[in-house]
Order: sequence, then C-alpha cells, then structure tokens
Amino acid sequence: MNDKTPSPDPKPTFDPQALAQALDAQPPSWTLIGLLLVAVLTVLRLAREVAMPIVMALLLSLMFLPVVRGMRKLRIPAPLGAGIIVLGLLAAFLGGVYNLAEPAGTWLDRAPQSLREIDKKLRRVTGAILDVATATAQVQDLTQQLASGGGTATKVQEVTVKAPTLAGTVLYGAKEFALTAISTLVLLYFLLASGDMFLRKTIAATPRLADKKRAADIARQVEATVSRYLLTVTLINAGLGCVVALAMSMLGVPNPMLWGVMVGLFNFVPYLGNIASFGVLTIVGLLTFDDLWRGLLVPGVIFVLDAAEGYLITPLILGRSLSLNPVVIVLSVLFWGWMWGVPGALLAVPILVVVKTVCDRIEPLRDFGDFLGA
Repeated sequence: MNDKTPSPDPKPTFDPQALAQALDAQPPSWTLIGLLLVAVLTVLRLAREVAMPIVMALLLSLMFLPVVRGMRKLRIPAPLGAGIIVLGLLAAFLGGVYNLAEPAGTWLDRAPQSLREIDKKLRRVTGAILDVATATAQVQDLTQQLASGGGTATKVQEVTVKAPTLAGTVLYGAKEFALTAISTLVLLYFLLASGDMFLRKTIAATPRLADKKRAADIARQVEATVSRYLLTVTLINAGLGCVVALAMSMLGVPNPMLWGVMVGLFNFVPYLGNIASFGVLTIVGLLTFDDLWRGLLVPGVIFVLDAAEGYLITPLILGRSLSLNPVVIVLSVLFWGWMWGVPGALLAVPILVVVKTVCDRIEPLRDFGDFLGA
C-alpha cells in the first residue's frame, strides 16, 4: 500500500504587474475613493502640527529645486546650495520679526482705544449715531429706582474679568507660527539637499514602464508649474509691498514698512487678503489723520493698487495657463483656513495649483481639472 503525501501548495509570490492589471480591470469605486479622501483629510486635520510643516516644505522644495539645480551647474554642491537657500529664508524671517515686531505690537495694544477714537470721529461727522452711553445710564437709573422701591437695596459686588489682550493672542499665534517655520526650514533643507532622490525612488517603485513615464511627466509638470507660480507670485507680492510702503511714506502714515509687509503677505490669500488689507488700512488712516478725507485717502490708494495688481499685472504675467476658478479659490481658502488656520489659508492656492496640474495630466481627472480652471 503506497502512501502518497499531498505535495505542499507552492508559496505565493507578489507580482506587481499582475496587481496593476487587476486594478486596471476593476477600478476602485467612487465610494471607496470618497472614504479614502475623508480619511486623509481627517488625518490632516488632527495631525496639523505634523502635516502642515511637511506640506509647506514640499511646496517650497518644488519652488527652490530649480534653483538648486542651477547652483549645481555652477559647481555648487546640492547640500551647500540648500544651506544657502535655507539660511537666506531664515535671515529674512528673523530680520522681519526683529524690525516689525515692536511696531506691530504697539498697534495691536492700541486696537481697543483706536476703535473708540474712530467711533468719536464718525460721531462728529454723522451726528446721527445713537448715544449708547446715555441710554445705558438711563437704564441703570431706572433699575436703581425699581430696586429702592422694594425697601431693601442689595449691594452687588462687581466682578471684572480681564480678557487677554489682542497683542497677547497674536503673539501666542506668532510663537506657534515660528515653531512651524523652523520645522519647515529643517525639513526643506533635507529635501533640497537630497535633490531628486525621492522622485527617483517613487518612479522606481512603479511596476510598469508606462507608469514610470507618466509619474516622471507628472512630477516634472508639477514642479515646473508650482515653481513658476510661487516664484512669480512672491515677486509680485514683494513688489506690491514695496509700492505700498512707498505710498504710505508719501502719505505720512507711520510705520510704512509694516503696512507694506502686511499687504504683501495678505496678498498671498486672494480676495480675502485684499479685504483684510483694505479694512486694516482704513482704520490706520482714520487714526492717523484728523481730516476724514485724508484718512479715507489711505484705503483709496490701497484699493487702486490692489485692483491694478489683481486685474492687470498678475493676469498679464501668469497668463491663462495658471488661472483658477475664483469660486474654487475662495472655497479652497475657506476650507484650508478652517483646517490649518492662517498658514492653511496661505497654502490654499499653491495646493490648488498642484491638484489642478495633476488632474490635467491624468485622463480620467481632466474634466475636474478643467472645472478648477477659469
């Protein structure tokens, strides 16, 4: 009697090409894609302290990688070129904080008193605003009369809750922003010093030659588009800030450099940043000048400069290839502002540019890329 033992099953092997063919034959459902997107956004929301520096460093690396390559052509090694760029950004950041922190803190501490001064000026001009103080005094007199009619008067102890000052709140946020900036610069250095290492490893991990070519093409297109957009917008905003600082100096507004830097930074947030700049400088103009027309001249100049930049200079330089849907821009700013606060609002448009560039290079997502465009 012959005992035949069954032969063991062959050990399964992983075949990337077979997996890719299976995914092409059975693409994932939109429900699965939606759940995956919700999961990713939830992680980005909960881990903002970690995710935000990573995203900022990746976007900045896309901006400065062409500069590092240009330095290598001049026989400057990538680690040294990355160090020069990071030290330059750090010097600009620390120099701005050193020169602008004191005047910014002074204006923020004066904010409550400044609003009362503006209210007094507007009262003198209009003469039709209700005197809230008089009405409040009349209500207090009536309350005291009703309390005395009851026979006993109870002395109420007043408790004053001292709220944190606006300057303290802003400085606390600035501290968090500084920590995020330092983390971003450290990560940015290693991304720039490594050059194209991550891109080469990503392409090498793709199973098929067609996928390798597509990944390389998308990576080159994203880098070129984001680098061009960020460099161009940064130069435009820096120029706008210089023009605003010069205009404020000519109008006699104190701390003109502070307002130039503020307008240049706010301009990275389309539409909403312009509204914020207009509102802040309206208050500054009314506080600086006693004459109403001179006070309103300050926001008038800002309105003209913003309009010239937004409707003439930027479209002329960037062209329609990088134009985005205005509604999508506002929604993106609101969404990423809710996700990550002020840094998220600053990153909203660059993230949108990356998404549009990727969608334009992938056939199934091309319609969505067209929707994101203007």
